[in-house]
Amino acid sequence: MRAAGRTDKGIRRENNEDAFFLSEEPVGIFESLFVVCDGMGGHSFGEVASEIAVREFVNAVREAPLDRPEFILDQAIASANLEVKKASEERKYVKMGTTIVNAGIINGHVYAANIGDSRLYRLNYKKRSITQVTKDHSFVEEMVAQGKMVRGSEEYLRQKHIITRVLGFYSETYADFFDFELESGDMLLLCSDGLSNMVENRMLLGLSFDENFTLDKRVETLIHTANMHGGKDNITAILVDCEDYVT
Repeated sequence: MRAAGRTDKGIRRENNEDAFFLSEEPVGIFESLFVVCDGMGGHSFGEVASEIAVREFVNAVREAPLDRPEFILDQAIASANLEVKKASEERKYVKMGTTIVNAGIINGHVYAANIGDSRLYRLNYKKRSITQVTKDHSFVEEMVAQGKMVRGSEEYLRQKHIITRVLGFYSETYADFFDFELESGDMLLLCSDGLSNMVENRMLLGLSFDENFTLDKRVETLIHTANMHGGKDNITAILVDCEDYVT
């Protein structure tokens, strides 16, 4: 298994409020673990939130006494949520929060969870396909689900930044959970919305499987492309080549 990750502040932001973690080695019961957080709160508060969330999530996964992946992710997210909220209260940060998306792999099976609009994609070079695994917790996606808005419309794009679920704002928060078996040709892409808002799916697929580049260079190219398309936000991407997991 190979993985590569990178983060960039983008062109228009003064600081980077994203944070990420990747491990090709075991973390707790997971054979490998990947996390992306996109902080919010203004000034430097967002970067504090994302750093706390990543650190607490990974520590909770590593120390979990449980042996069920979904429960471990659930408890790790709950721990991260409380730590971000606690830091916000103690340091008098106003509404400091962060998104989170994560994926852990066990025996060729992916277990993932998300809060907010950072995403997990499943790509397959044999099928030439890209699928968004996670669902955005955003106002516009709720409107689309209710038939009150058209995805990609001017109204949709104007309000896409409004998130309806976030880590650290409240004492309790609720993640969505996903799991699936890996297939030959699969690759995972975890990213903040600084990438997904700037680069369309077809281009994400092509750049992720560019055989002329190493995995690390592909991640660098994804971020460069997002910046070339405007770089309006911080950009974080993790690519995971899953071929070794598939028997």
